[in-house]
Amino acid sequence: MYLEKLSIYNFRNIQQVDLSGFCAFNFIHGINGSGKTSILESIHTLALSRSFRSRKMESVISYGFDALTVRGEIVVDNKNVNTVIGVSRPKKGSVVVKINGEKLSTVGELAGVLPVQVINPASFELLEGSPSVRRQYLDWGVFHVKHSGFYEFWPRYRKALLQRNSLLRRGNIEACQLAPWDRELAVMAAYIHEERKKHFKLLEQAFNPIYARLLKLSGVDDGASSMPPLSMVMHAGWKVDEIDFEEHLKNNLTSDLRAGFTRSGPHRADIEFKIGRLPAGDVLSRGQIKTLVCALKLAQSKVLLDQGVSTVFLVDDLAAELDQYRCMAVFAELVSLGVQVFASSVKRSDLNDEWCKGKGLKRFHVEHGSIAEC
Repeated sequence: MYLEKLSIYNFRNIQQVDLSGFCAFNFIHGINGSGKTSILESIHTLALSRSFRSRKMESVISYGFDALTVRGEIVVDNKNVNTVIGVSRPKKGSVVVKINGEKLSTVGELAGVLPVQVINPASFELLEGSPSVRRQYLDWGVFHVKHSGFYEFWPRYRKALLQRNSLLRRGNIEACQLAPWDRELAVMAAYIHEERKKHFKLLEQAFNPIYARLLKLSGVDDGASSMPPLSMVMHAGWKVDEIDFEEHLKNNLTSDLRAGFTRSGPHRADIEFKIGRLPAGDVLSRGQIKTLVCALKLAQSKVLLDQGVSTVFLVDDLAAELDQYRCMAVFAELVSLGVQVFASSVKRSDLNDEWCKGKGLKRFHVEHGSIAEC
């Protein structure tokens, strides 16, 4: 699967752009503020109806206009008919999403049509950011696994959690009032944890060789090879091996009432990274942390690819985060995965033609919101 055509209207400083004939690798360069990141951002909006840079889509709409529109045509492997996606986002009102001309009843139906993986400065919070960042990373992969059922289980869990928390905030309630929600949470938690656990095991298996290759290919002797092994551990959000979640909720009712919310469960899950016995973030250098995060992103896509799900990578100004040797190593892995890549940089020379290793390559230059193939 790959993106073949892209049309952008009133998206930040891009008023109208029509692009087509994308290759496996698509390099976009331009000075800061030119609109190069907006191209990547528009593809993300096409895939998920939201930006990876701003939660408020009003700020993404070009000044003086009432709505933005992004359209894209996707070529799906083994299918004769392409898929056309259209996303319109007004300043006021709801987002409108169409697939092959038919309006979707919910935005959620768009998810999974065009899986995108982002590597940008915000990605490097994955190791040292809040647990929610790591849950989001894990759940992105679980969601895209075919037939996982996660799309059904997680909303049901969230709904039950909101109901239970609402009762907890009231106080002076009987355990019987919570019982239906405790049961629903327990059933959904079991599904969610099992799907996460299966996916996490596959992630570990994919991550270790990719991380080792990145360290080797970068050719940088930064001491990583002499450190104790890196370990990854997934925490369920409660002591899943010791107690049933429904029983756990009953046992912790007093403390949950005192807090006014449910303090444990899949919504408190986390991934812990360690070097020996120490947190990896306390041991690794900034460059090593960023290399590790890139390996995690690549591993995520490798797991999905092995299950027949292809990913489009949006790589925003990686040269500003990693030296040329580490960048080269990351792109070598992207070549190996066989995924489509859209990558931005300030200078043309920041993205080397040789990194594509014979794969199709197109270059674009962006200036003041205008894009030209070069």
